[in-house]
Amino acid sequence: MKIVAIFGNPKHGGFVHDCLDSVTKRLDQKGLDVDRLKLVDADIRDCIGCFQCLRTGSCSIHDDMEEIIASMREADGFVTGASVRNGYFPAIYKRFYERITYILGFGRELHGKYVSAIGAVGMASGKKHLGKLLTLREFQTHVVDYLFFRTGIPTKLKAGDVTHKLEGLADRLEAAISSSAGLPLSARIRAKTDDFIIRKFMLEKNPDNVYDFIIRQWKEKKLM
Repeated sequence: MKIVAIFGNPKHGGFVHDCLDSVTKRLDQKGLDVDRLKLVDADIRDCIGCFQCLRTGSCSIHDDMEEIIASMREADGFVTGASVRNGYFPAIYKRFYERITYILGFGRELHGKYVSAIGAVGMASGKKHLGKLLTLREFQTHVVDYLFFRTGIPTKLKAGDVTHKLEGLADRLEAAISSSAGLPLSARIRAKTDDFIIRKFMLEKNPDNVYDFIIRQWKEKKLM
């Protein structure tokens, strides 16, 4: 089993990244193949909205996202983590999210893959906005866990204080993948609804052949 761990904060260390270190070590011990992706070390440039990926399946920008997308395609699941920034999410994670949306998301290449996520905030909120992106749920993933912590300002909570929760997250992720658990009913209904809307209002019209690659992907998956 292969897991891609996505360290989503724009720095090294800190509470969330320490939590991810703890989870990935646990997954290592359980024999999973863990690929650690630290966005702060990756060359990920901004999406320029050229739509080449929708037409052809390949991005016009040549940076580390090519290797990242290849690794995510091979993965059985993901563990992600980031902190709230101004009530939302870090810009570095949003940049990564934009670059996978059209190829992996619209292409339904993450459908049913398992995700566990870890979020944190100093003392305010942002749990909902952060969780929406961290769990990749708009891409029809199977959300296993989403742990959210308030760490205090300055940070008082340490990863070692929540070891049992982090180990439980790792164990549940491994168990879900091992059992090949399917999407929950609510997620299946949401996926069917999303597919209908995209198919009806985007793919069937396909203005200027923008969605050629996505249409091929959907036909291969028998979604059209």
